[in-house]
Amino acid sequence: MSGVLRRVCSLSAAMAVLLCNEAAARYHHRPWPDDVPSPQYVNVAPLPGAGIAINERGDPDGLGAFQINIPVAYTPRGGYVSLSAYKGNHPNDPGLETDNGTGVFALAFGNNPSLYASAMQVSSIMSESKALNFQLSVMRETPAHPALAIGIQDLLEKEARMQSLYFIATKRFQFVDRQLFATVGYGGGRFLDGPIAGVSTPLSESTNFALEWDGYQINSGLGWRPGGRRGWLTLLGAYNGKTGWLFGGAVAFKL
Repeated sequence: MSGVLRRVCSLSAAMAVLLCNEAAARYHHRPWPDDVPSPQYVNVAPLPGAGIAINERGDPDGLGAFQINIPVAYTPRGGYVSLSAYKGNHPNDPGLETDNGTGVFALAFGNNPSLYASAMQVSSIMSESKALNFQLSVMRETPAHPALAIGIQDLLEKEARMQSLYFIATKRFQFVDRQLFATVGYGGGRFLDGPIAGVSTPLSESTNFALEWDGYQINSGLGWRPGGRRGWLTLLGAYNGKTGWLFGGAVAFKL
């Protein structure tokens, strides 16, 4: 009898280990459905213009283009540095009770063309690897044509199926007495193999409004720079259509 009991206990222990391993795998590497990005990519993009207004020359500027979870084609120029941190939510997953935090460090190199590079960190700072992202300017904006850029999000495919090749175009328009920036593009992976689009406008030299479709949800938000048009700090308050509120801030400047 004792032998049977030992075998039952051993089997129970083995099952418990398997269940714990499976739960951990679901938490860190859940195989998300084809129509839902992984949690790391549902709140704010680690790409140019996301949370930081950028002008057509590629410099931080309160009167520039501004989005939330899609890039703009105004690729930052050499000497650009930014550091940002945001707190959002998880996509339709009541089993995850932790906040969906995001941190991004970015640099830019060259002028024509210019290359933007960023490393994106999520909530688990010590245990999760970084997502590497790049954007290359193809053409600067002129009165005759929009700015064009190509890029890749999650170069090393940190999350399965989330490596995203994309192209993007941004153009400035004058509407009555207000500037409007229209951005359209197409992306794979995290952008769910479909179109992305957004529009933004400076409400003043210190405040920007953005509305967008990121391939998964409609997002809207406001960016505010306490220091005005050239202020280094931008505070973001936004609403992700399927995940909820997003708050945070970024510091961006040129060396």
